[in-house]
Amino acid sequence: MTPDGSARADVFWRTREGFEMHLQLTGASPGDVLDEAHAAVKTIIKAGGEARPSNGEGNGNTNGAKASKTAPPKCTVCSKKMEFREGTNRGGKPYKGFFCPDRECEGKPVWIDD
Repeated sequence: MTPDGSARADVFWRTREGFEMHLQLTGASPGDVLDEAHAAVKTIIKAGGEARPSNGEGNGNTNGAKASKTAPPKCTVCSKKMEFREGTNRGGKPYKGFFCPDRECEGKPVWIDD
C-alpha cells in the first residue's frame, strides 16, 4: 500500500527475443492491482513472453537445466554462447558467472550464487 491508500505492484518480464519489460501497476486496492497484473501477464504470455531467468535458471538451455561450465547459457542479446569466469573484484569479493564473449554486447552476466 502507498501512503495515499492505493496499492502498487511491479511486474518484470522478458520476451523470448530478450526484450525486458517492467510494468508498474497501481490501483485503488491490492485486489485491483492483482487483477491488473494477472491481465498483463496473460497478454504477455499470449505475445510469447516468458518469465525473467534468475541465477542461471531458464538460461536458454532447452532442457531448463541450470547453467554449468559444460552447458553454458546463450547471451539473451546476441545469442552467442557465454563464457564462464570467476575471480575477485576490486573490493576483494569473489564472483562466478557467465559473460558474453563480445565485450561490445550489452547482454548481462548470469551470476552463479554458491
